[in-house]
Amino acid sequence: MSDKSAPATQQLPPPLPLLLSVIESQPTTSANQTSATPAKGLLHNSYLDSLNLAVNAEFDFLTCQICQTALGVDDVKQHLAKMHGTQSRYKDDQFKLAISALEVVLQPPPHITGPRSGERLQKHHARQHPNIPKPTSWQPCKIQQLGPGPGHVQSFWEVESIQDDSGPTLHQSLVDSLLKELEPTLQVVQTPLDGRMVAGKDIKQLCSLVALPKNDDGDIPGLKDIVEAYYEEAIPLLDRTGELVLQRLNSPDPTKSGISNTPFHKHLYKSTMKKYILPVVALLAMLIRQEYTGRPFSGSNNKLMDLLAVLHIDGSEGRDALPLIHEVLFEVWTTAWTPQEDREIVDPTERCLALLTLRQDGSFKEPHDVTGIIAKFEYCMRLTFLQEIHHCIQADPQSDELEHCMALENFFVEKTQYTFSRLWSLQHRASSLAYDTMSLPDVWWTDTKTWKSMLYRGDEIHFADLCKVFKETEAKLVQTWEEGILMGHDIRVEYDKIADDLINKDVGYSFLSDARNPQLTHRDQLVKKFLQDEATFAHFAMIREGTIVWNRSTLQAWLKSYAELQGLLLF
Repeated sequence: MSDKSAPATQQLPPPLPLLLSVIESQPTTSANQTSATPAKGLLHNSYLDSLNLAVNAEFDFLTCQICQTALGVDDVKQHLAKMHGTQSRYKDDQFKLAISALEVVLQPPPHITGPRSGERLQKHHARQHPNIPKPTSWQPCKIQQLGPGPGHVQSFWEVESIQDDSGPTLHQSLVDSLLKELEPTLQVVQTPLDGRMVAGKDIKQLCSLVALPKNDDGDIPGLKDIVEAYYEEAIPLLDRTGELVLQRLNSPDPTKSGISNTPFHKHLYKSTMKKYILPVVALLAMLIRQEYTGRPFSGSNNKLMDLLAVLHIDGSEGRDALPLIHEVLFEVWTTAWTPQEDREIVDPTERCLALLTLRQDGSFKEPHDVTGIIAKFEYCMRLTFLQEIHHCIQADPQSDELEHCMALENFFVEKTQYTFSRLWSLQHRASSLAYDTMSLPDVWWTDTKTWKSMLYRGDEIHFADLCKVFKETEAKLVQTWEEGILMGHDIRVEYDKIADDLINKDVGYSFLSDARNPQLTHRDQLVKKFLQDEATFAHFAMIREGTIVWNRSTLQAWLKSYAELQGLLLF
């Protein structure tokens, strides 16, 4: 039903349920009028709700909840078609059943008396009450009519709001309730948690299980150093192992791809191994920190406790821990882990991998960030199996290392039920996802005409700013070279024409030793200048009792300037 207000007030009408439920008639009523009594609200029916219809509980007529209009029973179908286009929902048998159950009247009441608009009230007063003095003001009130159509539906009557004006309106209360209901949906979407691993669990606690223990860790002291020592003993074994054994160690799928021609080998730099052992350190730390909740591997708990006892007694210097580490790792990586019904990740290495890729927000790292961790695990596993081969040879010197390698082959090839095979399968998946997934761009050009401005990861960058950066970098580089390195001396080497034989592969050859570059033969110019110039010499050193005493602080400052110069050149 449509709402209107008297001319004296601008207050908006309350929603339909209140308006239709607080209808009051004039104090005097005639026999053919319907008198309004305290409201009872709206009556609902599931089918009528689907048509956005309801029944006024006081006068038992139909109302459209969208248009807020009173409707006759025979007018419903036409109203749905003309105003809402939902006539297809109208089913005559269901409609009749619904209105029969709610005892709906066929038409709205023909007469509901009540106040009129200000203009009509004045005419009514002049015509019906000429002997009564005209009021100086008309009291404002809320009014309502059955609908905007002609005839009796335009009759106005006063309605009273049972709503407390001091509190929020019903509309505001409903809006607040809806927003509260939608709040979880409107939140920023998070990466779904893996139900097998972290649903309902403390993410921070899970991540702490694989945190690398420090050397002074009171719970697991010296674990990283002792693991590093364990693999340092394995590296020299590569030089004492036959090439065919190393080739088989480096052949993850010999059935499909054959034996690799590239033997298993050590890294070019020794420091690389320090990074490769970190996942193994995390694995052992996880096993020690938490009693494993999957399928137990025989005797491992006792060995872990023995390892922990040795670490507490001897720390990183305890060589007795090395065989214990080997036994634990060999047992973990040669056990056929069977999935459990509770879908927990049973394999300790796979579980450790999952926790290493778990972020603090509950999401997991991207596939391209996982492949490196798996590669480190696989390399360390091969070294452990290499150690086991040599342990077998030590136990039986007459045996052949290739036979021992073949006996262990199922543990370091694909298509088996052991850890290495599972990791290799995950490596294939992660690599495939990393190659096939198109990453979002870091750069978004905002100027597609002159290409002089762009967004880099959300920050606006102009080409003029880049030019300014290079200009300032060059100016700083020149200043560092002239003031920090040359110390203000005018020393120059002609480098406009430098001969360099790019195809010369002789050992030790470089453009510095090429005879065609005589300007580069005096490589002691800077040192001589520093030593022969009294001011510069006094800056770096002094003579005491016939010997040179170097000023270490100024030498370190010069080296710092030289490092800064190298950094600017790399930029």
